[in-house]
Amino acid sequence: MHCKVCSYLVLSYSMVKNNMHCQLPLRLLICGFFISLSESQGTVSAKIWESAKNKINSTKWSLTNSWNGDNDYKNKWKCNLFVYDILQEVHAVTPTRWSWSKFSRAPIGANEWANPNSEYVKDTNCYETVSYSSRQKGDVIAFKRNEGSGHMGIVSTNGDYISALREKVQEDNVDSFVKSDPSIASTTVWRYTC
Repeated sequence: MHCKVCSYLVLSYSMVKNNMHCQLPLRLLICGFFISLSESQGTVSAKIWESAKNKINSTKWSLTNSWNGDNDYKNKWKCNLFVYDILQEVHAVTPTRWSWSKFSRAPIGANEWANPNSEYVKDTNCYETVSYSSRQKGDVIAFKRNEGSGHMGIVSTNGDYISALREKVQEDNVDSFVKSDPSIASTTVWRYTC
């Protein structure tokens, strides 16, 4: 594998050292670093998708359940908690906010994820927004509603996404979901970049 950055670094190094034997090992080292960095970003997205896919039909995030033993979450929608747990499981940096009721950090909600200017998400320095048409498996997709709570999930394949619904985690078609819910005001897609 060869890249322009590697060539520049090799050239600079050989100009300083003027030692031809150092060029190849340095090129491999530097190129290996950049290749490994870009592959790890793709690997995290794949892990996010795989983790979400493995939770299909799980009732852990159903409306009537508690969340991680906390009964305050009973009878509350948990699509954001599902995404939070998936990101935590794959060791991805996860945006949180201060919760005065818990007196600790807590996951951000679906409407906050749906805000393309969310300081909570941007402050992680690990996510960038991408266009709806550019979404890929492993991206976080969030739907802002005109009123009430939004909805969110993990982008899957074939135009689908995986999310926690009333009874269980399901995989559904994104376009069908958007068309079936006139209260959806906007959709934001975040890609993990760390």
